[in-house]
Amino acid sequence: MLTNLLIILLFNFVVITILWLSSLKTQRADFIDIYWGPSFFISFLLLLYVTNKFSNLNLLTICLIGAWGFRLGIYLLKRNINKAEDIRYVKIRELRGNVGLYFTAYLIQILLIPIISLPMISMISAESNFNLFSFLGLFIAISGIFIESVADYQLSKFKSKSTNNGKVMNEGLWHYSRHPNYFGDTLFWWGLTLFCFSISNNLIIFVSPIIMTYLLLKVSGVTMLENRLSKKKEGYDDYMRTTSSFIILPKKKNVTKT
Repeated sequence: MLTNLLIILLFNFVVITILWLSSLKTQRADFIDIYWGPSFFISFLLLLYVTNKFSNLNLLTICLIGAWGFRLGIYLLKRNINKAEDIRYVKIRELRGNVGLYFTAYLIQILLIPIISLPMISMISAESNFNLFSFLGLFIAISGIFIESVADYQLSKFKSKSTNNGKVMNEGLWHYSRHPNYFGDTLFWWGLTLFCFSISNNLIIFVSPIIMTYLLLKVSGVTMLENRLSKKKEGYDDYMRTTSSFIILPKKKNVTKT
């Protein structure tokens, strides 16, 4: 497993460093986000090629990764290409320069991709067969892709209407969760990991969804957005009081503060 982990690490070090060098000309560091999803597909495909382990289960795994990764990558490409650079990267560049941006944003992804790829890496040497937990993992993973896809589509459609500028998105899945796209993303990684565990029986791979859940809740997802949206969206405080922050749940009763 360690050798395969290093292969993914070195490969993504080269690719992401090239992307950083490209950003020096384009001044668009946020295009690294577009690579995030497809990076797992490309990394696992590289492993399958190097090890020649193109089993049916591995092909099923790479199809799952590809469906999740390329959908996310295409969505982010469409979203980012028509707007200014993400303010997060602008601020990092202003504070730390381009080299600091590399160590703050790019190097972190170089290190995270192989660690989060542990479920797929475990499949390379797996010998178990498809079982009941495999079906459960597949169901959860596919459900996660579906939820994330629907949530992103609904948000894009909402934002495309100029009359919604400054308004709170409170429709569709967003009526029941303030971040259904992140919830779907998390479901995918737990489902994929359960599927891979049912084949590989390797407990260490659960590090992957734990890290992803933490990142989506506390680092680059819910917490970061909540702080920003509560200041710029009128009515967001009421939305927070009545709507689940993450898991899709029925609306809470709005209790007015006194």
